[in-house]
Amino acid sequence: MRKATSCPASAISAIGSTVPDFPNVPDFRIRAATAEDDASWMRLRATLWPDCSADRFEVERELYRRSAGVIALAVDEKDHAFGFAEVTIRREHVTGSRHVVVPYLEGWFVDEARQRQGVGRALIDFVSDWARSAGFSEIASDAELENVLSQHAHKRLGFREVERTVSFIKDLDD
Repeated sequence: MRKATSCPASAISAIGSTVPDFPNVPDFRIRAATAEDDASWMRLRATLWPDCSADRFEVERELYRRSAGVIALAVDEKDHAFGFAEVTIRREHVTGSRHVVVPYLEGWFVDEARQRQGVGRALIDFVSDWARSAGFSEIASDAELENVLSQHAHKRLGFREVERTVSFIKDLDD
């Protein structure tokens, strides 16, 4: 499950929960990331966002450590991470949200070998439970226009589409 192909603009920290077992699926669990998980989390992020520099990841890691939100990891029976979901708390306008402050799914990824086993759903259930327990009533996300797989996955898990946009930047130095 790939959510995005470009670098994120994000920030986060973590708390824990568990998810139910899935029948006929190799053992896994979802848990909140800790500082000891940085190398695994960065490896997974580099797979999702291969064009992001190590420097950018380092900056984002520090932002996540200092902010509200959660990083959920999918781990196997040996505690090897093979998926993640990152949620920040956005305090600016989020299209379609009824609230000014809203949890935002910044990144969502499962290694290809573990896809279609309920892991992506378990990650979303974990961050949804986390957001609910933190007093929120909705969670927002996005997917790039060409990432139809991610769009379908979001819809299957209860997200509703609220807008399609094309973003622009004008360099002022030219």
